[in-house]
Amino acid sequence: MRTRAIPTLAAVWLGVVMIPLAGCNRQSNPVQATKDNQGNTEVHVDGQKVDQNVDKANQEFKAAGEQLKDGAQQAGEQLKEGADQAGAAIQRGTEKFQEKVEPVAKRMINDASLTAQVKSRLAGDPAINALYVDVDTSNGRVTLSGKVGLPDQKTAAEKIARETPGVVDVVNKLQVTGASSPPPAGQ
Repeated sequence: MRTRAIPTLAAVWLGVVMIPLAGCNRQSNPVQATKDNQGNTEVHVDGQKVDQNVDKANQEFKAAGEQLKDGAQQAGEQLKEGADQAGAAIQRGTEKFQEKVEPVAKRMINDASLTAQVKSRLAGDPAINALYVDVDTSNGRVTLSGKVGLPDQKTAAEKIARETPGVVDVVNKLQVTGASSPPPAGQ
């Protein structure tokens, strides 16, 4: 019984192995299994058909490989094109950002510089108590706010701000907390 099982097992194994090589739509099968009069299975393998089927399968595998290669190449080209487009869009966005931000940044730096210059010049004038004067600058327009003791100090602070190079305009919101200077005697 053991000796009959080995050829049967070999035939089944060979049939299973050959099915993919033979293909489902093949008209001629290289493996034929028949039973003799006593019920024994006989397996016949046509080597020439097996070789033909293997050659055909190799050709189909090669064609499929070429299709995969072409598809991968096309996908790679599309990815490269997409990456190039994304890179160009990023570059355009960066340029637009620079066009919009750079002038704003320059203006902010210029405004900060003007504020510092006006404060420095106010601090250098002994007649003005610059500790109580706030200076804000926007687009070259200087706004003075805070408190001064005398009307002359308010006028002097505005004059100093107007004479600072780069100042476009001055808005004087300084509040006078003291009295005006008395008129000279005899008038």
